Amino acid sequence: MTINDPRGLVEGTVTFRVTGQGVDDITYAVQAPGAGEEQQVTRPELPWFAVVDARGVGAMPMLTLTLEGPDAHAECEILTDGAPAVRGSVRGPAATVVFMARTAAS
Repeated sequence: MTINDPRGLVEGTVTFRVTGQGVDDITYAVQAPGAGEEQQVTRPELPWFAVVDARGVGAMPMLTLTLEGPDAHAECEILTDGAPAVRGSVRGPAATVVFMARTAAS
């Protein structure tokens, strides 16, 4: 595939969902890796979710969670066009985890 190949273009929606307690920071994006379009939410109210458009060549949903506190834990889900793409959980007083998914169109 070349960068001008229309088969590499991705369009759709991505939903990020996070539940749990002690989530200190959420960073999320739908982008080609390294594109610098991340959004950050500090000390989010849980449950939390965001719905964003996925567009462009190499769009890749990414979600990073940072936990803080002795009973901190989180569950997350990334959906692409309404279909589950990634589910995961993390526990720990100072844990950080990154989840990445392929878009439904890739």
